[in-house]
Amino acid sequence: ARLAESLPGSMVTFAYRRFMAMFGRNASDVVADEPDVTIVAPALVAPATRRSLDEERAFLLERVNALRPFGMQIWDVPGLVLCEDIVSDLDLPLVTTARVAGWGVRGSDLVGARPGAARRLYVVDSISVSDGVGRPLVSGAAVEIEKGAIVPEGIDAVLPAAQGALGSDGYVEIETEVRLYQNLRLAGSELADGTPLLRAGELLTPRSVGVLAEVGLDKVLARPRPRVVVFTVGELLVAPGMALTAPQQRYDAATALITAAARADGATVYPLGIVAPSVDIVRQTVADQQIRADLIVVLGGGELVREAVSAIGEVDEADVAVNGEARVTYVGLGDERTPLLILPSGIVSAYAVYHALVRPVINKLNDVDPLQVERVEGRLAEALDSDLGVTHFIPALLDAEGVVRTVATADSELAWDLARANVLAIIPEAWNGAVAGSVVDCIVLDDTRAAPTGR
Repeated sequence: ARLAESLPGSMVTFAYRRFMAMFGRNASDVVADEPDVTIVAPALVAPATRRSLDEERAFLLERVNALRPFGMQIWDVPGLVLCEDIVSDLDLPLVTTARVAGWGVRGSDLVGARPGAARRLYVVDSISVSDGVGRPLVSGAAVEIEKGAIVPEGIDAVLPAAQGALGSDGYVEIETEVRLYQNLRLAGSELADGTPLLRAGELLTPRSVGVLAEVGLDKVLARPRPRVVVFTVGELLVAPGMALTAPQQRYDAATALITAAARADGATVYPLGIVAPSVDIVRQTVADQQIRADLIVVLGGGELVREAVSAIGEVDEADVAVNGEARVTYVGLGDERTPLLILPSGIVSAYAVYHALVRPVINKLNDVDPLQVERVEGRLAEALDSDLGVTHFIPALLDAEGVVRTVATADSELAWDLARANVLAIIPEAWNGAVAGSVVDCIVLDDTRAAPTGR
């Protein structure tokens, strides 16, 4: 996918067909080499149907599955979901070592040792940190050992060097008894073979990576982040950083907003910015992006985008009962039915549809509860108009007392309205307007994604 970012469309398609089976993401079978984009039979686009928000969400979620996990290098997995149980298959430490420098002994040889009644042990070896495992220690003998050195079989305690006096005859005299395993760091005492380390469903962290490396694992089975391509289609849009040259122009804030929102929800996002309103250009852009996308989100473009993609995917159009009524188009692209969603061009409308429909799709790709989002309750400070049968997502400010106040008029489409809000107040479809004091659910904005729990 990284290579694809720098290649022209025809080369990307060729690379896709040759190597997609190796990626383990969208393709399940090897596809024969063909230099051209796969064109499926044009789908007959039925007239847009009207769906409730719940109906449209269910429709979309039925068409996506959680991404397939695969083995990934451990330094690439922080923030991803672990998809296997990890159990230690070794002891830590691997061998028993001396905690202090001194005399390695058998405790039974020093029973009764005390000042004036020393026990004499013959020193048979001197062991350094760099030495391997020495010969087993026999009764009546001792070894001189460095701190951190491997302790041979038979040694069950180490006395500090100062507690033994080495004579010229090769014997050490010791005037104290020892406890079993005194001054020994036993093999497996800190981590034993068979100890559960990590569980499937955990969110991997840098600390998790340290544990994996500590037990010798360089790869782990993890679910990759969904790859989301975002672009906007519009004639009068200008990319941020460029100059406005006509009074009808406006800056493209929608691409930036949806990109940031998807990244906050755990996706890897490729923002393309503004794509020219040309059927051929849009079609080629979509075809080029399929190789690296698990989801494509198009903002605006309407009929033009639908015309561009109708020949390369299964198209469904619905007028969804959200914020008045939003036209949402789903396209299942190619044999893999990679989902493409066309959202309204207005920035508040697009953001509302993102929370209502796109975020659940990203969550499902991530194997997270599609409706997982932080919500709180608030009381409306004033009456609000809403249509029966339509769900409304309204930018609002929730204060410390739990009072909700809208920050803009119903038809405003400014990112500034969202910036001033800290919640999206939800007016349910069953309400025909909302009176002051009504208790409503509110989606907390800019919350961090909770740890996934699915496998």
